[in-house]
Amino acid sequence: MYRYGIVLLLLLMTSNIKAQVYTDPAEAFAVMQAQNKPMLLVFQGSDWCIPCINLEHRVLSQPDFLSFVKENLIVLKADFPQQKRLQASLVKQYEMLAEQFDPEGTFPKVLLLDRNKKVLRVLSTNYAAPSGLITDLEKELKKYHAEM
Repeated sequence: MYRYGIVLLLLLMTSNIKAQVYTDPAEAFAVMQAQNKPMLLVFQGSDWCIPCINLEHRVLSQPDFLSFVKENLIVLKADFPQQKRLQASLVKQYEMLAEQFDPEGTFPKVLLLDRNKKVLRVLSTNYAAPSGLITDLEKELKKYHAEM
């Protein structure tokens, strides 16, 4: 019984984070424009790319990172899985994003975009914890807001 209470508590805690993480590019870009926030664009292979899986597990899915995102960014994850099937319309949108922002096909690749879809920075993908990525993003966001 105690174990179920802990699981329920964890679910409630993570459900309150509600970070702005999207998988639909059209929706993500619309929200980015409406909220006037920059975007973190993540190219990943969620079911085959070990560095992508590690980045997701160690950083992108962590509560600290999701809390930071909620206040500061829109996150768009463009996934290129090998095992699971995606909707054809989503695949087409991801391929168009890859042509524009990841023509070399690097996985994972993390970019910070301004609201005009200009690349502000290509970020490292070798973070061991959310704090490293958050620190780098805070520096970039400070510059971004100073230029606005």
